[in-house]
Amino acid sequence: MSDSPGITTLRLRPSLDPTAIEELLRDLRKARNTAVVVEAGDVARVSTVALQALLSAWMTWRSDGHDFHVAAASPALVDAAALLGLPRDFLAREGLAS
Repeated sequence: MSDSPGITTLRLRPSLDPTAIEELLRDLRKARNTAVVVEAGDVARVSTVALQALLSAWMTWRSDGHDFHVAAASPALVDAAALLGLPRDFLAREGLAS
C-alpha cells in the first residue's frame, strides 16, 4: 500500500486467496475517506469472495463520494468479473477527480 496526498494505491497479490483477502480488507479500512487506486495487473487467480470484497469497496467509495478504481485489471480478473456478471464499469478506469 502506498499513499499520495488524498490517494491510496493498493497492489493486489497474484493470488487472491483468503490470506490476501484479509490483507486487502485491512488496507481498505485504512484507506477510507481517500481516493483509491487498486493495481490489479498481477492477478492470476481470484476467488469470488475477493471480487465481492472489491465490489463492496467500489460501491461504498462511490456512495461516500470518493474515487475508487481498478487500474490495469489482469485478464484473469476481467474474466472472473464477467463470469460473475459484475457491473461493466466496476473495472473501468474512471480516473481520479482533482
